[in-house]
Amino acid sequence: MSDPQRLASLFQRYRERLDLTKAQLAQRAGVSASFVTYIEKGQRRPSLEMLTRLMQALDLTASEKRELLRAAGYQPTEELMPRLGDITELLRDLPLPEREELTEEFFRLISRWRELRRKRVRRAVIPIAGWQPRLLSPEQLGKMLRPALEETALAGLSEVVLVLAPGKAVPTLKLPRGLKVRTVVQEPQLGLGHAILTTQGAVGDEPFAVILPDDILLGEGRQCLRQMLALYEEYRCSVLAVTGVEGAADFKNYGIAQLGKPLRENVYLVKELREKPTTGRHTGLTIVGRYVLTPQIFEALQATTPDKNNELQLTDALNLLSRRQRIGAFVYTEKLFRVTPIKILLEQLIETLDESQPERLEQAMQITRKALQELTAL
Repeated sequence: MSDPQRLASLFQRYRERLDLTKAQLAQRAGVSASFVTYIEKGQRRPSLEMLTRLMQALDLTASEKRELLRAAGYQPTEELMPRLGDITELLRDLPLPEREELTEEFFRLISRWRELRRKRVRRAVIPIAGWQPRLLSPEQLGKMLRPALEETALAGLSEVVLVLAPGKAVPTLKLPRGLKVRTVVQEPQLGLGHAILTTQGAVGDEPFAVILPDDILLGEGRQCLRQMLALYEEYRCSVLAVTGVEGAADFKNYGIAQLGKPLRENVYLVKELREKPTTGRHTGLTIVGRYVLTPQIFEALQATTPDKNNELQLTDALNLLSRRQRIGAFVYTEKLFRVTPIKILLEQLIETLDESQPERLEQAMQITRKALQELTAL
């Protein structure tokens, strides 16, 4: 709890010790002189950002900063005080132009962090620009999207951003009450990461969810996104869902997460992510098509190198982002139905035919390979 009179007394004492007028202190700290007057009259409690500026301008010791923070109603921690002192010492030793530039950047970062703390997840991005959804009619695509839309509404979100292929009609949708839809076009189609990057204008500088509709969560699993949103609110970092695999062959079809430090039951920090590894032995959990992402993912996507197919992968961008900020993993343990892409089914069919009697099934193999080439070219 703040003590306005104590705060006013300390401010006046520290200011007069430096033989500064209120106007001079205000100029040093980059605040108005009237703001300093209000503080010294006990009529204004500065924000932590403003208080940090004023403490820097007053050249306080660590113990004086601690005393001032308490008087203003902020509880200094053992970690905060040395860091504030380090920043102050660093800035004090710099030439004036660099000091002013770094001070402004420091407070911009604090403001951005505080703004992000206030923001809640309001929308979900659902990418449907891939070649498989393009095979469906608007009515069929609407039916495929129904579980994802219901899951979005159940999680308390108010808007969906659909990522469409160019020339593709908007799906025929039966929207849950209170859910709005907007669309963006992904052109050309260069992977899931590129689809997410396409939504930057629609999402803006806000956290958002991503739902891949070909991973259908069943029963209590429909609460998965709501649980992930609660984890985001608690830890304020990106969160992805992961689950086990039935066999080693499944690894090549999904992104893989190596988990690190446990945060609580079924919640971990991500150690490393890999997108559909094709060689070597792998351990870990596969990524489920549910994400809660901070807006910093767009910067990571722009810095990510496309894969050998010139596609931008969301998994690679998340792996890059994990080197700069923590990412959480929620272990999904409920029922999951994964819609197997046609391409994978055809590849599995070719492998089966190769293992049977190829000399008698050569014609069937040629037809299957031709179908695979045509579908991939869509």
